[in-house]
Amino acid sequence: MVYLSDRALEGLKEYKYKPGGYTILDVIHNPFWEWLTSRMPMWLAPNLITLIGLIGIMLSYLASALYFPDFTGDESAPRWLHLLNALAIVVYVNLDCIDGKQARRTRSSSPLGQLFDHGCDALSVHLLVSNAQVALASPCGPASAILSSLVMMTWLLAHLEEYHTGQLMYSNGWLGVLEANYSLALLSFSSFLFGEQMWNTPLSSIAPFLPGDLLDGYVLRHVFFLASYMGCAALMCPQTIRILAGPTPSPLLSNAERGNKDIAWGSRIQQLLSLVGLLVLGAWWMAEDRKQLALGQCRMASNTFGISYSLVASQLIMTHMAKEPFYPFPWAYLFVGMGALNSTLHIVNGWLCAAVLCAVTVAAYLHYVSTVVVQVCQHLNISCFVIKPYHQASS
Repeated sequence: MVYLSDRALEGLKEYKYKPGGYTILDVIHNPFWEWLTSRMPMWLAPNLITLIGLIGIMLSYLASALYFPDFTGDESAPRWLHLLNALAIVVYVNLDCIDGKQARRTRSSSPLGQLFDHGCDALSVHLLVSNAQVALASPCGPASAILSSLVMMTWLLAHLEEYHTGQLMYSNGWLGVLEANYSLALLSFSSFLFGEQMWNTPLSSIAPFLPGDLLDGYVLRHVFFLASYMGCAALMCPQTIRILAGPTPSPLLSNAERGNKDIAWGSRIQQLLSLVGLLVLGAWWMAEDRKQLALGQCRMASNTFGISYSLVASQLIMTHMAKEPFYPFPWAYLFVGMGALNSTLHIVNGWLCAAVLCAVTVAAYLHYVSTVVVQVCQHLNISCFVIKPYHQASS
């Protein structure tokens, strides 16, 4: 089974990466990234740099799942785990910012590099939000479900905007990818220093000068949730406006870059609603009452949702690069929808349902990613993790 048609593979040839929206923090880091790139060996493939960073995030996620199977643990859980999560974020985001520089330095830039880079970013969003839940000692529930959905939607909107305009905006000028990742690293580091139970501190004890009824039932964790919701809204609102109110077609898209995309205004509405639909289903499932959940059930539900999101996000990236119409995989919705429906109707055992859906979703994701990478490598005559000599790759 293949996912990319011959027309889609030919469309990769016209792909042009147009980043934008850098922040002050990006500018400050750039000299360091240039220096770090210059120290990398010339044989080191850019995709391998990306993969090394992602493996660090995956290992920290697995360690967190071991000690915090449902995102919460007891006092016996080691604090060094939060330090590991913080360091994994810092390493990942900085490696993620030099893989493109290494590609230009080694003259190995290709559409595969962008696909691999942004595909890993899509997966890391799910993993990083899950580790943030661990740092906050926040189990499955409405607050965590909303946070996951908003962060994913912010990421999806950026790439849906790129699909229609050809430009990927990293930030609103003040808040962007780097700031968000460092905030998550600081969150985990705070839990390393003071323990994750610090986030259960009642706000009434922090601000006793405020009326007690106003803060009753709220803890420090809710401050982080509120700040995160506001940060996502600050990014999502202008993204949505640019997608819906922007000219059709965008003047940034040449005829060659437009290709066979479906970029009519009605299609923008349809694509936007389809992405919202997936996130609503996932939030519905993750908001299930944790008192009814068996050990590990919450984690498997979250993973099914996160991997389904990563699958649709990777497809969105691929269709933009190949200049094809974007129709999300229906089975991604099916997996998450079945879990959400069962969480309400309790048709079958919840733990078994979550386990089966999680396994099937991971298998479907791995099949899609591996197949697409092989197709692109064969079509462009390149290797994913090895730099071919320039004349050989060009031929």
